Amino acid sequence: MSNKERNSFLDITRIVAVLAVIMIHTSSGFVTLYDTSSIEFLWGNIFDSISRIGVPLFVMISGSLMLDEEKNITIKSLLSKNIKNIVYLLIFWSVIYCSIYEVIFPLIKGEALNFPSIIVSLENGHFHMWYLYMMIGLYLITTFLREFVKKENKQLVLLFIAAALATQFTLPVLNVLPIKYRGQFILKFIEKFYLGIFGGFTAYYLLGWYIVHIGIKKKWIFYCLGIFSLLAIFIYVQMTKDSANGYSNMNILVLLYSVSVFIALNGSPKREPNFKNKKIFEILSNLSFGVYIIHPLCQTVVVKVLIYNKKPFIYLLCYFGMVAVLSFAICLVASKLPIIKKAFRI
Repeated sequence: MSNKERNSFLDITRIVAVLAVIMIHTSSGFVTLYDTSSIEFLWGNIFDSISRIGVPLFVMISGSLMLDEEKNITIKSLLSKNIKNIVYLLIFWSVIYCSIYEVIFPLIKGEALNFPSIIVSLENGHFHMWYLYMMIGLYLITTFLREFVKKENKQLVLLFIAAALATQFTLPVLNVLPIKYRGQFILKFIEKFYLGIFGGFTAYYLLGWYIVHIGIKKKWIFYCLGIFSLLAIFIYVQMTKDSANGYSNMNILVLLYSVSVFIALNGSPKREPNFKNKKIFEILSNLSFGVYIIHPLCQTVVVKVLIYNKKPFIYLLCYFGMVAVLSFAICLVASKLPIIKKAFRI
């Protein structure tokens, strides 16, 4: 994409998304390892709740670009370029992470190699690489989605999103209601229709297209819903420690919060971005995929040198800042190196 065509709003959104992912992974330990009554859990939950926008923002960015009517995206280009690149990167980084964590580290510690674990690691990739598998799935259905995702069919797109909200995004909320109020009947009734077509991250994909190419008129409604949803996520996890449901990307609260942030960051589809430092945003945005891929390795390094000082707020900020800076620095250097830079760009 040329600088003239480039959307600086999306560049900023991509940077926010990768920073949010880093924050999730640097704060999650305080949520999983400490009791809800501890100050560590409180600050971990605050940072983790705020950061839940990470993956949804990435998917909405992809939807706004891959479903753009003005782009000529064919089955051939998807298979020979987009999907092929992700598959290569998935294989490459799975081998790298497996080699480091399942071979090199055990050998350094004098431990025997666990071959079943090595096979599982190669098959699944590192914990954060599920995102690449998911994106392959979205790219596979992109051609089908582009057949009806058009401005003249915006009502149909909204209908699809509404169906996804009704059949998927409300389920985490229904599942955590008290027994006597739990919507078991509703859950079982929905399952009877086998509406899996509305599942997964497709709704986020479509929402990204809709917000960027159609636009939202009454934004204040979504801002209010976003603030309410963020508070609800935080309070729920703080009271129950049920982060699996509270932080789920398929939770309607996470969706509403993420959508409100995406709307705030992307302005109006008719407004031309006017930033003085567009080039900086472009550079950082281009590094975002590499940062996403490499940041767990940077975490492993930082956590060895950064000793917890019993001050969770300061510690989390330092931990997050060091991992982010180190990740961006490594990717910036890698982006200047022939051949190697291909492993850091999607």
